[in-house]
Amino acid sequence: MMDRDTWLEIFHTVLSNPLRTGLTGLSIALGIFILVVMQGLGAGLETGVKQTFGDDAANLMEVETGNAQLAFRGRKPNRRVELHNSDEQAMRSQMDSVPAWSRLVYRWGSTVRYGNEQGSYGLRGVDPDQREIGQVNVTAGRFVSDRDIDQRRKVAVIGGQILADLFPRGTKPEQAVGSLIQVRGIQFAVVGTFNQTGSRWENRSVYVPFSTAQKLFSNSDVVSRVAIGTGEASIDDTRETTTSLTGWLKDRLVVHPDDAEGVWVDNRNEQAEMFRQIFGGVRLFVWFVGMMTLLAGAMGVANIMAIVVRERTKEIGVRKALGATSGSIVAQIVQEAVFLMLISGCIGLLAGTWLLQGIAPFVEHDYFSNPRVDFRSALLALGVLIFVGVISAIGPALRAVSIRPVEALRDE
Repeated sequence: MMDRDTWLEIFHTVLSNPLRTGLTGLSIALGIFILVVMQGLGAGLETGVKQTFGDDAANLMEVETGNAQLAFRGRKPNRRVELHNSDEQAMRSQMDSVPAWSRLVYRWGSTVRYGNEQGSYGLRGVDPDQREIGQVNVTAGRFVSDRDIDQRRKVAVIGGQILADLFPRGTKPEQAVGSLIQVRGIQFAVVGTFNQTGSRWENRSVYVPFSTAQKLFSNSDVVSRVAIGTGEASIDDTRETTTSLTGWLKDRLVVHPDDAEGVWVDNRNEQAEMFRQIFGGVRLFVWFVGMMTLLAGAMGVANIMAIVVRERTKEIGVRKALGATSGSIVAQIVQEAVFLMLISGCIGLLAGTWLLQGIAPFVEHDYFSNPRVDFRSALLALGVLIFVGVISAIGPALRAVSIRPVEALRDE
């Protein structure tokens, strides 16, 4: 048990040599500070990228078309390749049952008006499965339904940013349901609202039934994109499906097999796996740098503690001459080391946390968000430093107390 006198003696010893105390504390605080900041920045990068690319489900494939660059079967290069309703239906018949399937027609820069307010937003014609595929968080009302598709209803689901921009301040999502808006000059009834956390672009979108969008805004049977949910399929299975589906599409749409720009299948499963590997590497790198920093700090602490005990050999001789036991002397030195390292580590932890919280509002970006502190890792690192410091102090202390008091008093 540490009584008042013990604490006073610890404070006196720690403060009696401010330079030595400062160097020891700086080594510990700096190591913890660097580890906390690096882990926080790495976590912020990972959170930002996941929010930016996490609007769509990871178990997803997307079919899109572009401009064919190579001549093939009498078709000229640099021609526009289009996916029509018949192509989409044939593609669906080629595939086994899939968990989710959604056609898309999109028009950027579409004018949306409510009352006297208007703005430019993204228009997306979709099927009901888009709610699952896009992980759309409906906050009020409902999403596009099969009946909306069959009857080509003029209904809309608006994003949170549209609600904030066009509707009176303080309008709740459920209050917007049932309102009438104009999309590209045509009146639609709002049947739902949604909000995607961390996604400004998604929240600036309005969803309408695919069949309605194709009829009113496309003037053709062109499908802009097809999103296919893959469910629990493995990476290898989705890769095989991507390869076979790409070959089939190129043959049907008359695109050269080596042409990567005419039509392609984007495998989000592979992207998700790539991101997992990237962030695994980032975390490993952060830990490596952090451990190297802690190792340098631990070596510094070990050297300083050895010097501290060496400098106090004479003091130890006096204590033994006055009747102090070897155990009490070693315990005193260990308590001082633990106290100093604990205080210094907490200072480094708090400084790193304050820095991350201070810079967070200024560095928020689509690819960087919410840099957070991993307190478990920081406390583990602090525990390692304390352990190293204690071991470093015990060895020299045991050697010092083994010296006879007369010899210790002669030591300079």
